[in-house]
Formats: sequence, C-alpha cells, structure tokens
Amino acid sequence: MTSPLNPDKQPTPTTPDSDELPWTPPEDPGPIGDPEPTPDPIPDPSEVPEPEPITWEPQTWYSATVVCRTSGCPNENRVVDVPLVYSNNGVASYVQVVDGTCGKRSQFLTATKLDPQPEEE
Repeated sequence: MTSPLNPDKQPTPTTPDSDELPWTPPEDPGPIGDPEPTPDPIPDPSEVPEPEPITWEPQTWYSATVVCRTSGCPNENRVVDVPLVYSNNGVASYVQVVDGTCGKRSQFLTATKLDPQPEEE
C-alpha cells in the first residue's frame, strides 16, 4: 500500500505558486478614529416628581432618593437611591447629599426613617 504522502503520487497543482501570483497591496484606509461615545439620554424633567417637604428628626438615619437639578450636569434629573443618610441636628440645611459629578447639592425626593436604626459604633 502506498502512503498518501508519496510525492510521486501527488496530483499536479493547477494553480501557480503564491510567488508567481500578482500582488497588489491593500489600500491605506487612513487613520481610524475612535467613534464618539453615545451619551446617555438625559431624563425628561417632567418624569421627576416634585418632592413633598421632609421633616427630619435629629440624630436619625434615613434611606432616601435624591436628584441632581444642576443644569448641564451629566446626572441632571437622574433619580438616585441613597441607602444611608444621617439627619445630624434635624435642620434641613444640614442634611445633604452632594452629587459626585458636579459637586452640587442634590434635592431630596423621599426619605424613609430606618427601622431599626443602625447601631452606634
């Protein structure tokens, strides 16, 4: 039995060797720029409800939802859940959450007193 790799029994190639083929270099596509990232859509302000006034109890922990109302901020009109907010002395001007992107105060939409309150350390 003859080996299938016997050079005497190999068929004659019908195509020329690769060094005999004409070679055309590919066209230069030029610099490939990065596509512009698609910005996240800004939520419609009408979708964010106006908040009810919040009465804060002093020295109390709350979970809250807040929204940044700063014009031009990437987080503008995005509602964010904040799991732990401390009421300090209970005066609204001392209870705040600051947006990490624009550095401005966010507006409280809701606040729910945690029950049970976290233990003091």
